[in-house]
Amino acid sequence: MRRAESETQPTPIRACRVATFRYVEGPAIEPSAQRQAEAVLPRSPSYELVTAFVVSLIPHAAALFVGGYGQIITNAPLAVVITIVDAVAVAVAYLQFRDDSHASRSSHWLVWATIAVGAVWLIYAVFVGMILVLGRVFCISQDCRGPIR
Repeated sequence: MRRAESETQPTPIRACRVATFRYVEGPAIEPSAQRQAEAVLPRSPSYELVTAFVVSLIPHAAALFVGGYGQIITNAPLAVVITIVDAVAVAVAYLQFRDDSHASRSSHWLVWATIAVGAVWLIYAVFVGMILVLGRVFCISQDCRGPIR
């Protein structure tokens, strides 16, 4: 009787250590059941990005109060500090843009606004700065050459 009983029992399959499969769970709700619509909340910008945007407005606010960009650029220490701070603000916005593009999501409008507002001062400062430096290098002004005889 033992022999007949062992012939009807299936032989156990030994587990292979190389190929194991996880148990895959089915859907939590039935497909015919109606789901509640999940509200997609818009992402709020990070505090760093908001701060960068406010900082990128500094040169424009200063130009408004002191009488233009020319008044800022002629005060070299102030112009250098404002340019460095503005470059950092644009760098923060660029890093946020790079993070968003790596995550395959669209960037917040504040990223683009920070880059645009910051770029205005940076372009102006670099352009005028290059004119001043090249003026000194090639001795264009009266300051670097002697009197004309």
